[in-house]
Amino acid sequence: MTNTDKLVAGISEWLMKVGVSILPQVHIPSNSWLGNFMRGAFGFDLSTYNVWNELGFLLQPTIDKAVAPIVTRYASAIPDDKIQDIAMTYVDAFIKQASEKGAVNIFGIELGVNAFEGLKGILMQKFNINAAQPTNITGYE
Repeated sequence: MTNTDKLVAGISEWLMKVGVSILPQVHIPSNSWLGNFMRGAFGFDLSTYNVWNELGFLLQPTIDKAVAPIVTRYASAIPDDKIQDIAMTYVDAFIKQASEKGAVNIFGIELGVNAFEGLKGILMQKFNINAAQPTNITGYE
């Protein structure tokens, strides 16, 4: 398994965990354009409609068929022996930013330190990094 494969597997696993955690709480405001459209076109009662309950089954296939290929394409431009270092450098940067700012907004979703520490743990497992090993090989902090 290449480091790119490990990175894709780690990000996919993490996205699934984040999605399962966040998406059940997403509700469409009834006074939004989408809420007005859904109520008018489909007759949905948005006080009881939950996106996760209706469409949650699409999360895994979306990650597998859309997100994973995108990550693979971008990661394949990086030498495989550099993937681990770059991935861990980025996750450390996310943790630092979330610690300093309280959260990082990724495409409208606020993710806190715990989310990125979870990503770090998953990546450490995928890359077989021992917790005693430094995760930021380049020393950038």
